[in-house]
Amino acid sequence: MEISANLFSRDDLSKVVQKLCQIEKELDQLLSEYQTNTRRSEIEELKSLCQPGCLLLGIQACLTDEAGVIETAEDLTGIPLEQEFFKCETIDWKIDSWSGIKNPNQYADKPHPWLSDPALSKYPRDLAACYDSVMSSYFSVFEIQPNLFYGAGKLGDRRLARDFWSKRIFNSSSPQLYDENRWQQMQRAYFNSEPKRREFLNNLLAAIRNPSGSAADTTTIQDAQNNDASMHGFVYFIRNGDLCKIGITENLLRRLGELQPDEILNVIRCKNYQDVERKIHSAFKEIRLPQTEYFRMNAAQIDEAHRLLTLLADI
Repeated sequence: MEISANLFSRDDLSKVVQKLCQIEKELDQLLSEYQTNTRRSEIEELKSLCQPGCLLLGIQACLTDEAGVIETAEDLTGIPLEQEFFKCETIDWKIDSWSGIKNPNQYADKPHPWLSDPALSKYPRDLAACYDSVMSSYFSVFEIQPNLFYGAGKLGDRRLARDFWSKRIFNSSSPQLYDENRWQQMQRAYFNSEPKRREFLNNLLAAIRNPSGSAADTTTIQDAQNNDASMHGFVYFIRNGDLCKIGITENLLRRLGELQPDEILNVIRCKNYQDVERKIHSAFKEIRLPQTEYFRMNAAQIDEAHRLLTLLADI
């Protein structure tokens, strides 16, 4: 799939959702075949991100999750541009990982292991194209001109815009007046794009709810309250011998049946399950077995993992 930054209509966005559904179907086929535990975990992680609702994970404006329900902000103009930057950064880490780009941020995902396998590399690359197309198209409606920040780039290039804001404004102790003026222009362009942002999100959510594009579906961002089911998953914490494993799944019974743990230490169902797993893996990276989800933990570290699960989970 080619990356496009010009998607806007419901039909265009439906093609991305249909591609995700196709990838999910092919990953399901892989799960029906014998796989090692590590490979099966990798498949399930990618499959969980084929849920169409996950395309919203990098978009801050007008989408607020509370108590497991997707809600919409009444006033899109009340969402600051910097919140969009914060929200999309972790999705860009995923996109970079799937594309094989080494992100300099220490918390970013490493290049996906499947990229070195010619038979499997298409899956992370196609996921990257789907997510990047939606994110690039969404930011293009902001109409932030490249000449408002340093470097050449396309209209609404989110990475250049975020890099300018991060280096010249957010992390600068005393921003230059010229940079402050450019930042104000960027914020003004974002503010004025509210009608286009709302229309884009209406089209995207309609595509998510009905990828076939049936005219009978009139879903908009105001009535997408029931779309939260696809946003939830499980974080499981298990022990096998002297090793502990922290992973994610959407089908808990099947996954535990596959792993056959000696002990189930904890299980939490939440909508930010990928983020919880990533943060806990990062917290215990010093004791993680390389390229696995297994950790050699003592009693204090197991207690800390329980605490983090409770603290980080957005139930």
